[in-house]
Amino acid sequence: MELKPGLSALVTGGASGIGKALCLALAKKGVFVTIVDFSEEKGKEVAGLAEKECAEFHSGLEFPVVMFIRCDVSNTGTFLNLTYEHCCNAHHVRELKAAFEKHFVTYGGLDICINSAGIGDIVPFHNDRTDGSKSWRHVVNVNLVAVIDCTRLAIQAMQTDQKPGVIINLGSSSGLYPMYTGPIYSATKGGVVMFTRSLARFKHQGIRINVLCPEVL
Repeated sequence: MELKPGLSALVTGGASGIGKALCLALAKKGVFVTIVDFSEEKGKEVAGLAEKECAEFHSGLEFPVVMFIRCDVSNTGTFLNLTYEHCCNAHHVRELKAAFEKHFVTYGGLDICINSAGIGDIVPFHNDRTDGSKSWRHVVNVNLVAVIDCTRLAIQAMQTDQKPGVIINLGSSSGLYPMYTGPIYSATKGGVVMFTRSLARFKHQGIRINVLCPEVL
């Protein structure tokens, strides 16, 4: 897909790291960007930077060229077609689904989805005496379950729009080789790699789904 003004992208984990860099790179091409992240302060900062870049390609629009949506990516749901006002005000829909819906109705579709939200092992899982909801289980939910849900929601949005699309999932070299200091992180990234590779058939629908596996930054 050639990046050009007027395309739209949704990026999870867009407030920092690789996600931030990708948001800014897309904005510099005139791509409308929705930044989805849990950090409101950093997210709004990146949105401001991206807006300055993207605004050079657009003027007189009745909608924002860049949006920031504070979201816990592990809070998910199912894609539905709602109005813009409904998406903004409906508290009964879950955060992640609402983020995709708001992007869809604001920009009239979804061309690019980049799932880069991720966290590392918080405590050694074998020393954890809790239920894991705030430690290893949370890592699995953010790094793997949320990627599956985001990919699912992106596919549904692209199928609804009946246009080609690109989905990029952020894996890691730790998903290709063991990471002895972070086994849960390694397991989730390995899951992302194999999950993404198993979706190759969607290319026949015009939806390319790839996984990136960067080395240690």
